[in-house]
Amino acid sequence: MTLYAEVILSLPVSQAFTYIVPESFIDRAQAGSRVLVPFSQRMLTGFIIGLRKRGPTPGIPLKEIAEILDDEPVFTSSFLSFSRRLSDYFYSSWGELLQASLPPSFILKSQTRLSLTEKGTAALEDITLSEKERKILSFLQKRGYSLLFLKRRLQVKGLSALLSRLEKNGLVDTRRDIKRTKKKRTPLVTGSQAQLELDFSLDTLSRQTADRISTSIQGRSFAPFFLHGPADKRESVYFQLIKKSLEMRKKVLFLLPEIGVTQALREKFEKRLGERAAMLHSRLSERKRELEWLRIKEGEADVVVGSRSALFAPLDDLGLVIVDEEQDESYYQQESPSYDARKGAWLRAKGLGATLVYGSAFPRVSAFFRARKRGYLVSLEGEKERKKVEIIDSRRERRGISRRLAVRISERLKNKESVLVFLNRRGYASYIYCPECNSVPRCTRCDIALAFHKRDKSLVCHYCDYSIPVAVYCPDCGSRMTRSRALGVEAVEEELREIFPQSRVKSLATDLSRDEQENVLGCYNRGNIDILVGTQLLARQTDLRPASLVVILFPEIILTLPDYRASERTFRVVSRMMSFLGPGPDAEAVIQTALPGHFSIRLAASSDYRSFFREELNFRRLLNYPPFSRLVEILFQGENLRNLARQSRRFMERVKRGSADVEILGPGLAPVAKVRGRARVQVILKASRKEILDNALRDLMRTAGTKKTVLVYD
Repeated sequence: MTLYAEVILSLPVSQAFTYIVPESFIDRAQAGSRVLVPFSQRMLTGFIIGLRKRGPTPGIPLKEIAEILDDEPVFTSSFLSFSRRLSDYFYSSWGELLQASLPPSFILKSQTRLSLTEKGTAALEDITLSEKERKILSFLQKRGYSLLFLKRRLQVKGLSALLSRLEKNGLVDTRRDIKRTKKKRTPLVTGSQAQLELDFSLDTLSRQTADRISTSIQGRSFAPFFLHGPADKRESVYFQLIKKSLEMRKKVLFLLPEIGVTQALREKFEKRLGERAAMLHSRLSERKRELEWLRIKEGEADVVVGSRSALFAPLDDLGLVIVDEEQDESYYQQESPSYDARKGAWLRAKGLGATLVYGSAFPRVSAFFRARKRGYLVSLEGEKERKKVEIIDSRRERRGISRRLAVRISERLKNKESVLVFLNRRGYASYIYCPECNSVPRCTRCDIALAFHKRDKSLVCHYCDYSIPVAVYCPDCGSRMTRSRALGVEAVEEELREIFPQSRVKSLATDLSRDEQENVLGCYNRGNIDILVGTQLLARQTDLRPASLVVILFPEIILTLPDYRASERTFRVVSRMMSFLGPGPDAEAVIQTALPGHFSIRLAASSDYRSFFREELNFRRLLNYPPFSRLVEILFQGENLRNLARQSRRFMERVKRGSADVEILGPGLAPVAKVRGRARVQVILKASRKEILDNALRDLMRTAGTKKTVLVYD
């Protein structure tokens, strides 16, 4: 009897491939197992998603599975079902999602290695060889190299075709090996069986909330909740719920945004959750990630804590899923395979009948709207603490630090109090230009002006990190270059040093190395820095010492972005920065902005989320933006803009023919029309329901051969 396996591969395609299961593997073949299969001229790791006795249409030649890599499946049937629903929702490759769910060492690939034959060595004297062929053979004369290495080093156009011809003529030998990672089997650490110490004090409202949600955990059926309130109250509720879930012998998945201070977060959760907590996030080494994954798979961890990738932790007996700081945009992975961990948490909890808890002090407007409308919003808001906030109009100011702001900072420095200054712009200035001919240095690979970094005396692309030395004089007309008025953190740091020469001023941005960042943060927390200037990297810190004066410069930068969520982002950023304001009546925040009357800035200053929500909701209702509609952005990418435009137009026309209920915006150039040498054309689709978009796109996404990124906004 012949057995056939449906295998999904980690490729940007939506289809499964049929392979024959050799008789020697029939007893081991199971859905969810990894297999090694031939594909084209490569060997790839795939995943069995189904087995059947009847083959495809007769006459189609099928290949055999080369190897089954697991004695027990790495994926359960419930996980396969969840990952399939997630890939369908975000139009992502199912195989790529499955690969992303595993430690990198679990994915085996063939490596093509090329070497020179004796005939090839003799052919080096052949005068009929082309210049490119001689270059390849001369390079291989030293020793054999992988195909990837040759492509990177030789930079020869049409290299694959040349190598095929050389191999056919017997001048080059090609060997394909399976690259396997040597694994040292380390015994898994068995966690303590002691009761976790989670006896946190709760106020009346928090206790009532915890009791209400605990009832749903006991019910063992899917139930969503959205906790709206300050972080300390949310945290107290979270840990009471974790305690209840563990008492019922149910596992817990705790998702957090991108982890900035890994060690501090690790210590916090190990202290509170004990040894049976595991962590999964992007900062782990490949080996550590593998060990943590195995601990979870073997049932040695009751609680899994991590960033968006922890969504794929191998947990099936889940009782509780927590998504804290729900508003954070790092939950959405825009690179392939794209997905939103917040929606993924909903799908996973629903599939397993678990309780789902979102939490935020400043929720996304769409999420808050849905939670309120569907009745799962839970408020933990108490009496608002009135903060002392001043808004300074910067429209008539010529310098980055206005006189009024300088006075406020001076008062704090006299009292030996610390000051935090936030500005969401890296470098010294957004760009430099020639005042005579208006020439602006631009990135050669991206459609963007190069930012001026004075510290390194360089012009840097913030998309691909391309950099060149800064030019004093214009290369076109020879006039002296000048910087734009759009100041960055380096310029603000320099200005503060000039105004307060006796003070210790430092800046924090991603341009610094990890060690330099930790050193700056350590100095500030020890009181060795008087004024600390930083970008959003500073606002993401979890253990930053509060300041008596928090300064927020030019938050309207975000409002210039071509994004319907710009106001929401502005409100969120200002609110986040204000959270570093220290306690007490003397603590003060100063917002210096050119748009002092904009509702997102004004209401963030007064910490009035609900008023902001009402105003923003009216705006979205008027323009039919989410949550009153669903948007899908399709970003076509390629080297040939003309070809890209033609394919995007063809795609748009097919959408029009397929559904009259879909509004189409575009195609048009993306706001940044080229990144890393690839042109970008976007098409935005809008419909009243996600199902309408699914019906219009399901078949089209399979046939659109161009590389594309799909983003779902709901």
